[in-house]
Amino acid sequence: MHDSNTIGSMKTQGMCTILTVNPGSTSTKLGLFRGLEPVEEYEVAHQAKIGLRGAAFDAEVVAYIEQIRGFLGAHPAIKLDAVVGRGGFINRDQTRIKGGTYEVAGIYDGVAKLDEKLIGAVRDNPDMDHPSNYGIPIAAALAKELNIPAYTTDSVVADDFAPVARFSGYKGITRKSTAHFLSLKAMAVKAAERLERTWDQVNLVCVHMGGGITIGAYRQGKVVDNSIALLGNGPFTPQRVGSLPMGELIDLCYSGRFTKEELRYEFSKKGGLTSYLGEDDLRVISRRIEAGDEYARKVLEAMAYQISKEIGAMYIAAGDNVEGLVFSGGMTNATLLMELIRKQVSHLAPMMVFKGNLEMEAMARAAVRALDGTISVHRYCPAGAEGE
Repeated sequence: MHDSNTIGSMKTQGMCTILTVNPGSTSTKLGLFRGLEPVEEYEVAHQAKIGLRGAAFDAEVVAYIEQIRGFLGAHPAIKLDAVVGRGGFINRDQTRIKGGTYEVAGIYDGVAKLDEKLIGAVRDNPDMDHPSNYGIPIAAALAKELNIPAYTTDSVVADDFAPVARFSGYKGITRKSTAHFLSLKAMAVKAAERLERTWDQVNLVCVHMGGGITIGAYRQGKVVDNSIALLGNGPFTPQRVGSLPMGELIDLCYSGRFTKEELRYEFSKKGGLTSYLGEDDLRVISRRIEAGDEYARKVLEAMAYQISKEIGAMYIAAGDNVEGLVFSGGMTNATLLMELIRKQVSHLAPMMVFKGNLEMEAMARAAVRALDGTISVHRYCPAGAEGE
């Protein structure tokens, strides 16, 4: 057992002080927790620059750290026990990233030692450029500076797919999970508590509806299939296209209108509601519908229809005895959208809605459990072996 767990086992859940770092497209959210109780939340105004590598990436991390120091400086009496960074698009060319918690920095002989291979897997060669890639390097930098352990948990590329879910229909193309995995797992934990069960005893369909949408089949502790949220399958979102008719897609790829990178940007930032309505804010779209915009209503109905169809697919994937359809994310505040979905799927299983951001609490929970030794902490193994 390494020193991180030895030190941590002496702490109780109520004693641990955790910082969570969740980089997003427009800001980075910080959460200060005492055990699982939130103390304060803070938004770093710095907007992430994506596509950077090496020294340029490191400079962005430094810019983040300067603002985080300011936040921590406002709480001089607080000593952190651990930091957790959101897991981004960790390179998985040679290894599958399992769901669960990974060590970013451990305390060995009293000194924080960084997992440079894991850091490099988002710094130098990520699966995809995305602001979440900064989470692990920021956590690592803070761990080194403060000499504390650092973790990441349930990365966006965490992959617990059932073997049958990996088949795409074309040999050489394998379906790989890309999901709001942290949110899906957090929803499942909350739903299991409400059902008075443990998180590994329930079958659920979990639906994250934020800037992106992930619909996942949760079967006894694992997300065994999902809609592959970014440039994958499933419903269209405020900015993303979701599934497209293949023939027309092939024609568009060879039309000469877009380069490869331009088309990736088009499908991930200018699709969905943005494509149809020139707007991705559901609050604005709802006001347009209330004012009589029938086309906007038809588009919203289409989004609800596609979400409901995917819920039906994941209902099958989750297996027998699905006990709940669980929703979270900012779009759950859109009353009309939720009512349209409810009409189409509520007969399948009871609906549970958890408003607010569950990801920060889930990150804190992972650190607490890692520190007190109640979970096994994985190591990133790019040579081909899965985390140990």
